Amino acid sequence: MCSLPQIQQRCHISRAPSRTTIAPFLCCSPHNFQPHNLQQRHLSFNSLISSIRHNRHRATSIANTSQYRGIITDTYPSTPLNKLNRKLIDLARNPTNFLPIFDKCREIKESHLKPDLTTYHVLLEAHERNNDLTSISRTLEEMELVGIQPTISAFNIGLRAAASNGDTVMLEEIRSMIEKAGLSLNVNSYEIIIQGLCANHELEHALDLLGDMTVAVNERGQPDETGRPAIDVQPSLSCFTPVIQLAMELHESETAYLVLKMAEVQAGLSRIPAVVYTDLMARAAEDYLEAVEYCWKKGVKEMQSNPDEGTCMLLLNCAGHEKAPRLSAEVIQYMGESGMEFQEYHFAPLLQAFSLAKKFKSAFNVLSIMRTSGMTPTVLTATSLLKVLDEPGYIEDALVCMQEMHKEGKAVDVLAFNVLIEACGRTKALTRAMTIFEMAPSLGVEPDTDSYNALLTGCIADRNMMEGKNVIAMMQRAGVDPNVDTYQSLITLCLTQINYEDAFMYLEEMKSHNVIPSEGIYTSLVRKLARENDMRIKFAVEEMESFGYTVGRNLRLYIETGGLSNLEESERRKRIRVSQRRRSSNPTQFTALDI
Repeated sequence: MCSLPQIQQRCHISRAPSRTTIAPFLCCSPHNFQPHNLQQRHLSFNSLISSIRHNRHRATSIANTSQYRGIITDTYPSTPLNKLNRKLIDLARNPTNFLPIFDKCREIKESHLKPDLTTYHVLLEAHERNNDLTSISRTLEEMELVGIQPTISAFNIGLRAAASNGDTVMLEEIRSMIEKAGLSLNVNSYEIIIQGLCANHELEHALDLLGDMTVAVNERGQPDETGRPAIDVQPSLSCFTPVIQLAMELHESETAYLVLKMAEVQAGLSRIPAVVYTDLMARAAEDYLEAVEYCWKKGVKEMQSNPDEGTCMLLLNCAGHEKAPRLSAEVIQYMGESGMEFQEYHFAPLLQAFSLAKKFKSAFNVLSIMRTSGMTPTVLTATSLLKVLDEPGYIEDALVCMQEMHKEGKAVDVLAFNVLIEACGRTKALTRAMTIFEMAPSLGVEPDTDSYNALLTGCIADRNMMEGKNVIAMMQRAGVDPNVDTYQSLITLCLTQINYEDAFMYLEEMKSHNVIPSEGIYTSLVRKLARENDMRIKFAVEEMESFGYTVGRNLRLYIETGGLSNLEESERRKRIRVSQRRRSSNPTQFTALDI
């Protein structure tokens, strides 16, 4: 008769010989139990049955857990390869490691162990870190030869290595291997391929691939909204961003904008980082207003990104050239809210935008805002406005706007008044310029020195010396002091006359105020003296050089030819060369003519 310890010793947990399952069982029989008394037998048997049920329940629970948690059972209990693979995985956690991985793989080979999928996967990552594309290809081929089917993750390692090197040939080779293996590329595969194409600057190829992933086609491959894309894989943001960046790098702003819209609408990506919008906005500022306005709305107004002052200037210049005053105003407002310090050059593009859009009242208001903000607008600030007013018909429109502003109680800036007068002078409408000048009191404008200089510009264009002297007399009566521009305008006006002696008088008067005449004044004087064959040209050239100005080659040629222009001199020399060729080709005719 057996005791309880002996019965417990006979009862043991046996494991099935299969290495792929876990099957703990209790091997026992009730006939083996001979307890000393019935009570003991009853207690021992009940305890044993309870123990058997508990262990069977535990075994079933472990098996079910392994089914759902993905526990690998083909190496259970543990094998030398499994231990070495764990070491490989530990080594792979360090992204700079690859030599220790090679050493461990060599150890596996020397141990005569057969590598499995895990071993090859870590080895492929090591080759990728070593930038060894050849070894990656050989490893993938070796896996197929030894009967280990590479997974799409293993192939993606090869794709990533080829993409980082811009090796599109290897990309296609691995794609062929994937197709041969009966696998399908996943979204990560397409991300890697597109990145590789963009690294190799193959924009058209990348766009074709994106199109196959997003544009629905029918059975004949033609676009069809009811069809499905040629590649039935939903593209991720990482598929679009490298294409957008490459298009921007190649200055194809419109293409980058279209891809961005594709990412938003066709690919269903509702949340794109604000930096994508701000980068495209800055790049498109060169030539594509539509993209700039859209990215400003999305990136800055909706996503609250914060472009710097340099980006704001790019946007302002773009808005100025493209006649977009609304964008200019919004950028100026953003700069003010961001605490940026305004300068004169910030408002010049805004003024340009209003001027090109023919919104003269708004353009005049910009000048007033600048002055009230502590900035002094100059003629250079209003250059864009002056160019627009040079066009026929716009002077009267601008004058009407100016009168309406005065009636509305708004101040008319003196610079706007001066630009209007100068525009009249540039179009040789001196009489109209004088009329507008006389309207200054009714517009609430007090003429300054630049106002009189603007009148002198009209006198120069009209070559009217008498009216020029009248302007100077008006300045003296108004108590307005002349400046350097006044003297230079007077000298230029004198040089348009047959009698230009007053030019020397104004020149000396300038120097008496310790003002050095500009190089342009001396150039105009020398050219006038050359045309008039005036002997004082020698002294004018010497004085010009004494002030550090250079008498250039063209000016010296102008002096030598007695005032002929470069074109005239070129034609004269051409005629001489033609005559010389004719004489050399026909010496008899030359002799007769010479006689």
